[in-house]
Amino acid sequence: MDTAKNDAQRPPVRAYTYILRCADDSLYCGWTNDLTARLAAHNSGRGAKYTRGRGPVTLVYSEQHATQGDAMRREAAIKRLSRPQKLALLAAQDGAERLTIYDADGRPCGERPRAVVHAQGLYHRVCHLWVVGVWAGVPGLWLQQRQFDRPLYPGGFDLTATGHLDPGETPSQAVQREAREEVGLVLPDAALADGGHYRQQYSRGADGGFDDELAFAFAVRMDGVPPFAPGSEVADVVFVSLADFAAAHDAPRDLPARRRDGSAVTLAHDSLCCLHPQERQGVQPVLDRLLGR
Repeated sequence: MDTAKNDAQRPPVRAYTYILRCADDSLYCGWTNDLTARLAAHNSGRGAKYTRGRGPVTLVYSEQHATQGDAMRREAAIKRLSRPQKLALLAAQDGAERLTIYDADGRPCGERPRAVVHAQGLYHRVCHLWVVGVWAGVPGLWLQQRQFDRPLYPGGFDLTATGHLDPGETPSQAVQREAREEVGLVLPDAALADGGHYRQQYSRGADGGFDDELAFAFAVRMDGVPPFAPGSEVADVVFVSLADFAAAHDAPRDLPARRRDGSAVTLAHDSLCCLHPQERQGVQPVLDRLLGR
């Protein structure tokens, strides 16, 4: 398994060729080193002269290249295509599951196939659920173990429920859906405590992709052993003390845990794909309030 899902810097070499659909339905092709920032520039009227007054723009196609020169040459080639040829290029880059992507200022810029979003590091939104509680006198957090056939971090230990926001979903709707689908919990709006939102960037490991996410965190208190019913993507749910979980952020260490039947299990540090220091620090006051500390 790859190293833990810690925040990481974007790889230094990254260039894009992209196509935008403007508000007047015309297509614009360009290249950039930072697609998220460039989308914000176009939408703010600071991008290319052509897109000024034609916003808002929607990203409808993008390619990633190893060098700026490659991206510029591809831009020139696409600009020579006719509109029908460009539309055929757009149709070829499609996928059944789509995610809303955003510019650097948080404006939605269209929906792109999930595989493209992950492969190219396009900025999108996810939700994280922290189920905390007191079990046998110990304040702790429930972690899900990802199924061993998952393409990313198979068998790894993540927060209680995590997932993408579907197009049109609010963060709270998404986290409630993920809680039902992944661990079988039905959580009313009133049970959710807002834990803030956090920009997180990290390598996707063996698949070669890069995630650039805005993670919306929510917390809920459920003492004892909650009525988990893991779905097909979750192998198990285990309990770790909040003190041990915090310590795992500070230094590489294995994490003692308990299964729902009370049996002990040790989580190897490199199996933890839930270590986001900024999010943990931001959520901690919410957990303290929920636990009356």
